[in-house]
Amino acid sequence: MFEVEPSELFEDEQAVRERVLRRLADVDRIVVVMSGKGGVGKTAVSVNLAVALAQRGRKVGLFDADLNGPSVAKMLGLRGQPVRVSSAGDLGAVPGPVGLRVQSMDFFLQGNQALDWDGPEGQGAALRSGLEQSATADLLGRTDWGALDVLVIDLAPGADRLPALSRFLPQTAAAVVVTIPSQVALLSVDRSLRRARELRFPVIGLVENMGTSICAKCGAEQPLFRDTLASEISDTQTSIDSQTNHDTQTNFGLQIDVIARIPFDRNLAADADAGFLFLEGKGRGSIAGRALAELAARVDAYEQPGPEGESW
Repeated sequence: MFEVEPSELFEDEQAVRERVLRRLADVDRIVVVMSGKGGVGKTAVSVNLAVALAQRGRKVGLFDADLNGPSVAKMLGLRGQPVRVSSAGDLGAVPGPVGLRVQSMDFFLQGNQALDWDGPEGQGAALRSGLEQSATADLLGRTDWGALDVLVIDLAPGADRLPALSRFLPQTAAAVVVTIPSQVALLSVDRSLRRARELRFPVIGLVENMGTSICAKCGAEQPLFRDTLASEISDTQTSIDSQTNHDTQTNFGLQIDVIARIPFDRNLAADADAGFLFLEGKGRGSIAGRALAELAARVDAYEQPGPEGESW
């Protein structure tokens, strides 16, 4: 029987928010990388965006907010690294390549251990959402990030993830949305963007990932999916329903800039699996590498008007 009262499990939300804001007081910018669904390469974009920003001379932190499927440490070759804990219980960010400061649930798990929110008999299932939200904010707010120019947050997939985290973030935060050029992915991105607009959360732009691929033999760029561009998210789509033979409309109707188109590159995938930096090796000068560098430049140049007109 699950006898613990929920109030005994959760710290006061305002206290958590204040701690997170204090911890992020020396962070100039926060970039939340989000997607409507998994499998679109969001973490690879997050990692390489952080690396590209560091290569531009920025002091960069990278927070893996996907607690259930953390993969940032794997992509950076940092799995198994110890986390420094101070006498006050503060967590040190793990030093990463190119000067990155990294935090991930992966550092606290043994091997391929999975997080268990529910308990052996599923008695905590009803509290899963609250426990996960509390753990994410706690990990973010107890990490000593130090002074940073940019903190990149790799958010777990799902339209509900940004609302769960945004209440803890300062007004210097903005989002980058990652998708692949398919109608299924765009439907999920549309839902995520609508939630961001409802929250009045600034969105820098859309990243179209893996729309094309690079030929390993000749280096030519060719379509990977059908010719559906991420820019279609701002249009009304008309298609034929194969079951009814009637026209059906998917009304996305959200205006958003496509700020990068990153082709699939087998070297990028191989480096992510091996824990190597794509932008420090074979990716330097490649089509995908140049696209990632341009993405970092667009993010770096983004100006977000504040409540009194100030910007980044």
